[in-house]
Amino acid sequence: MKVAPLMKPTTTRSLFPALCGALLASLVPRLAAQEAQPQEAPASDPLLLRLRSGDIAFGQILGHDPDGLRFRLLETGGELPIPWGTLDPLEADEMRTRYGYVEAEAEELLTDADRIELVSGKELIGRIVERTDTHLWVKRAEGTVPIPKSQVRGAITATRAPALDLFTREELYQEKAFELQGRLGASGRTGAQAHDELARYAERLFAYAHALEHYRKALELDPSYEAARLAQDVQRAEAKAALQKEVDHLAEIDLSRARKNYERCLALIAEFRTLYPKSPLLPDLNKLADRVGKSQERDLREEVVARWHYWTVRLARAIGQNTNFEEVRAYLDEKMAEDLVREVTEDVQSIAPGVTPDQVRRVWSERKGGKYRTATYGLGTWLLGEAARAELDKGEQNQSTPPPGSAAEARKKLEEKIKRYLENQKLTRQSAQAPDESNDPQAFWQEWSWSARSQWVQAWFAEKSGEFRDLAARFENCRECGGTGARSILFTGNAASAQDNQQAGGQAHEQLVICPACRHIGIVRRVRYR
Repeated sequence: MKVAPLMKPTTTRSLFPALCGALLASLVPRLAAQEAQPQEAPASDPLLLRLRSGDIAFGQILGHDPDGLRFRLLETGGELPIPWGTLDPLEADEMRTRYGYVEAEAEELLTDADRIELVSGKELIGRIVERTDTHLWVKRAEGTVPIPKSQVRGAITATRAPALDLFTREELYQEKAFELQGRLGASGRTGAQAHDELARYAERLFAYAHALEHYRKALELDPSYEAARLAQDVQRAEAKAALQKEVDHLAEIDLSRARKNYERCLALIAEFRTLYPKSPLLPDLNKLADRVGKSQERDLREEVVARWHYWTVRLARAIGQNTNFEEVRAYLDEKMAEDLVREVTEDVQSIAPGVTPDQVRRVWSERKGGKYRTATYGLGTWLLGEAARAELDKGEQNQSTPPPGSAAEARKKLEEKIKRYLENQKLTRQSAQAPDESNDPQAFWQEWSWSARSQWVQAWFAEKSGEFRDLAARFENCRECGGTGARSILFTGNAASAQDNQQAGGQAHEQLVICPACRHIGIVRRVRYR
């Protein structure tokens, strides 16, 4: 399947409101005549027209066409054309809608819906119609589907969604007809108004056969009820009903686009060209095909970013189960980036069939903005060695000598004392030629919790892999030692061993020990990235 060419992301709306408002409205004159002819109408009662300039015109409307009104001034009896653009904008919009030049169905029909976020990282929008102990039953246009509650992440939120994404055209039509059933059975103007309302609603659903039926019924019940406008509505509905199959086909393409089923979109576009090679809606199909391509590009970019972050976490959790530290480091250095791109590429095939890993990488590299994410090395910060606090140490070297008696001076003296202690400890271990098991990375990694190892892997990959941007390191002091890297323990005469007590002259004394939590690194390193 050919992949739509990658283009700059474009914010788009559902095509069909604009399609039926702008394109099919222009189709009516094409089907009726080559040029739109002015509509004659009985002279209206005298009225006031508000002009854009702020002036008022008093007179009668003699006729109208797509360009404007023909108006008779009562003061002079003269007739003149008044273009729509010279009227007050609000009044122009109201009159153009009344005369059928701007169709009510041009506005997309929305309905209340529920937004459900799934643990897979995807999002489902529908109407929850039933809840059980284990499942949510969600209504969509393609049917009602059960969603296990175990697959739902976070809170379910309310939103507005295109009605045709949640219900079929006939379901929405029957629901509206049921709502108006009392007035639909009335005679005279009441019944005419109800049928007129239902006809306009049917047009917004693109159910033109129903719309034509109710426009005709409205004229039949009360011929005096907006006869001129209803006559135009009947003419427009007849033209659209004649193209109902083509319109339904385009609607199906747009619905598939809204559901991000682009493989079906492309198949339907090709099918339309085969079935209706001389359709007057071919220009509309070309515009829809362009819209599908832009929507595909936009959705591909969004999905690549979402799945990239999702699989970073998933792979980090998977490799975090490995208790061999050397194998974990080898995977991070060699394979994790490859596995990440492969998984993301597979996930976005439904949006862009045939997309390659190189294209996915390019889309990822072209991303802009996005929210920040964080990961922490936790108590495994010491596994990074001197790089763990490189930024902090560099900043401290640039600081001036702290003033005498200040807290900074006291901290500096304590750090010097700790440094001397550590050097002595190192010399003692070397002379004894005994390994220091407390600082063995493998022993620590094996005993560490799975969730902590997973976070460490995520932080390392985010910071070291080169796949992310806007990196920033954050630091917190170790809670056990307050950031000093060592703890001062007071040994009393009763607590000290005989040998220690003898060395200390039988007196209580302080002794420094390396912080068992942070292994003298003193800090917990966090990473922020996007």
